[in-house]
Amino acid sequence: MKERLNLSIQSASLILVAAGLAWVVWSNDTTMREMLTYLLILVVFIESLSLYLIGKLYPESHTTFKLGIIASMVILLGVRIMFPSVFIPMTILVFAINFMYNFYTNGKRKSSSFRRKALKKKKQ
Repeated sequence: MKERLNLSIQSASLILVAAGLAWVVWSNDTTMREMLTYLLILVVFIESLSLYLIGKLYPESHTTFKLGIIASMVILLGVRIMFPSVFIPMTILVFAINFMYNFYTNGKRKSSSFRRKALKKKKQ
C-alpha cells in the first residue's frame, strides 16, 4: 500500500514540475528562476514525504541516494543567491536525475528485485 502511495507521490511531483515549467513558458508574470525556487521547495517536501513512507521498505542505498538528492535541492536554494547564472541549469539537472532515478526504482520495484535485505538474527 505504501509503495503505491509512493508511486502516486512521485507521479504528482513530476506533474507538478512539468506544469510549473509550462506555466513559465505560457505566462509572462513568473520568471523561470522564481518558478524553479517554488518547485524546489515543493519537490523537497514531496521527496521527504516519499522517503518517510518507504524508507523501511527499500534498501539503504535508495535511502542514501534520496537523502543526497534532497540535500542537493536544499543546497540549490543557496546557489540561487550566490551563483544565479548556474541556478537554472543545475536545478534542471537535479530534477532530471531525481525523476530518472524514480523511474528506475519503480521498474525495479515492479520486478520485485528492489527490496531491503532481511537482517539475520544472531544466535546467542
